[in-house]
Amino acid sequence: MLKKLFNLLLSGFLLFSGNQLTAQTESVFNKYHTNDEIQKMLQKLESKQVKLHTIAESPGGQAITVLEIGADLKDVPAVFVGANFEGNVPLASEGAMYLAQMLLDSSVYTQNVKWYIMPQPNPDAAAGYFADVKYARSVNDYSINNDADEATNEDGFDDLNGDGLITKMRVKNLEGSYIISKHNALIMDKADGKKGERGEYKLYSEGIDNDGDGEYNEDGEGGINIGIAFPHLFPYGNDEAGLYTGQSSEVYGIMRFIFDRPEIAMVYTLGTSNFCAVPPKGGRKGGANLEKIKIPARYGRMFDVDVSKTYTMDEVIELFKAFVPAGMEVTPSMVAGYLGLGAAVNPQEDDLVFYKKYSEDYKKYLKAKNFNTETLDAAPAKDGSFELWAYYHLGVPSFSMNLFSIPKVKEEKAEGGESVSMDKVEKMSTEDFIALGNEKIDAFLKANNAPDKFKAEGVVKMMESGRVTPKQMVGMLKEMPKPEKEGELSEKDKALLAYSEKELGGKGFVEWTKVKHPKFGEVEVGGYVPYLETTPKPESIDSLASVQLPWLLQLSTKLPKLEIESQKVTEMGGGIYKLEIFVANNGDLSYPISMGDRNKQPAPVILILDGDFSLLEGKKRTQVVTLGANQVKKLSWLIQKGKNNTATATLQSVVFTDDVKQFNIGG
Repeated sequence: MLKKLFNLLLSGFLLFSGNQLTAQTESVFNKYHTNDEIQKMLQKLESKQVKLHTIAESPGGQAITVLEIGADLKDVPAVFVGANFEGNVPLASEGAMYLAQMLLDSSVYTQNVKWYIMPQPNPDAAAGYFADVKYARSVNDYSINNDADEATNEDGFDDLNGDGLITKMRVKNLEGSYIISKHNALIMDKADGKKGERGEYKLYSEGIDNDGDGEYNEDGEGGINIGIAFPHLFPYGNDEAGLYTGQSSEVYGIMRFIFDRPEIAMVYTLGTSNFCAVPPKGGRKGGANLEKIKIPARYGRMFDVDVSKTYTMDEVIELFKAFVPAGMEVTPSMVAGYLGLGAAVNPQEDDLVFYKKYSEDYKKYLKAKNFNTETLDAAPAKDGSFELWAYYHLGVPSFSMNLFSIPKVKEEKAEGGESVSMDKVEKMSTEDFIALGNEKIDAFLKANNAPDKFKAEGVVKMMESGRVTPKQMVGMLKEMPKPEKEGELSEKDKALLAYSEKELGGKGFVEWTKVKHPKFGEVEVGGYVPYLETTPKPESIDSLASVQLPWLLQLSTKLPKLEIESQKVTEMGGGIYKLEIFVANNGDLSYPISMGDRNKQPAPVILILDGDFSLLEGKKRTQVVTLGANQVKKLSWLIQKGKNNTATATLQSVVFTDDVKQFNIGG
């Protein structure tokens, strides 16, 4: 009876706690917060288990802080979460705070994992969202003279129409490159000379030539864009990145903090890219000589070539054409990415296996939640971004997530124009797909923007030969860039205008209005408003975060788990014994991942033997090299025992909890 009463009271307490959490969530995550508000929220979370680190100060005097959840935990792996590096995605900062609250409200994901959460690495730029005049600012307050004159910050944006928003300025000019779109008078299109079009307008960002150098808004307020200032593929020549990585204190402080904590085994980035849904892109050219290419041995049999010889890029492209769908273009970048040529600028093939698996799992997860995934594609990761640096330089799994994308406009199907869906084709057998017939296959290819040369007859031949399956073909179609349809607005413009009208009452676009300009006379100001693509209404924060962020919690359970599985001692005679210790990785990711194995950055795992014995073969400290997911590796020694039979094996690493096993040698 007493036990039942206790359970009833406990259930009531949990229900009450859950209701309290819901109420708290609604009161906190119904607005976008300034950096001062975020810092106060973080300070309130400090406790014995939660610690706040100040790792840098921005040029504008704002603290860069990292919240440590699990400060009382030792000898455990950690996950680092960074958000809103470019400062113009306030939803990302809210997402980081939301994730912190989720972790503090549940012990499931914090029992044996430490978390570091940085919601605002670029506070100077983030302040732009709350400014009287908004322009999607991405740079900090670092003083840079972008136009190499005698002044700094002297030619920024100017709000000519007084609406508090910096948009575009169109100016009639005989040398202009733009025309008003035939499909919607709000949109400006590039004139296409092949269609007999002549440009009528020049487009500028809204403003005047404050310093009289003939350029507009080229030397505004700030600085350096933290989101593109990390070492991997640092964009030299881009003024917003600075002269070198780490030039601004935020980037240096972040890298120093992470390098000082080698237990960080996974990294999440909340921003505009989305490695959760789309694996990191390859195809970048490395430093190799691409005209004298050696085919890796693992592909030699596939291409039936002599791997001891070198080949030109054109020759390799011809080899590739036999293995891709008819009409699909094979580019040098595709070859470089597939063969892994040159420096590490493309994802490792073994890593793409888990990225692809988890992206498919993520899509299924969102589908089960009835979450709309028919949105504009997430932006690719930028050169110099944090998420690319984390993967290529730290050598750890790096996942990114954009919490919001503009919904696509659903196209109405033309009468009699029904075609088979991608989802249906993906599940078909080769025989079932071929049985559709050429007419339906051509309709399917056309509906999904396949290249013109990609015809049913060629596809059927490839499938009959076994070179491609329906699932593989759908995968390739999804990867292909979607060409814009002739005679209508681009998919992006249609989506942005529809979203502006439906969700914002038309306030997502400033209609073109005439204003007086000191140099050009009468001009027109208008265009999409700043933050339109990244920042939904604040009342959407909770629903967007509560559905998507739990996926990051699930990913944290995929971390490697290294431990001593068992040991075996075999007597060889004469006091000599063979010792075999089996080390297991019971996690879903290898340690290190393939990129970490290549760059040797992740901390090593060492097996240490201790006891009264002499080693005849092997070392007392042995590094456990790459251990795949759910795999076991055997290490062995020959030893001569002493008087004491007891020995100890310790699996030691700064990343994982040490595992200690005692065993007997000879009795």
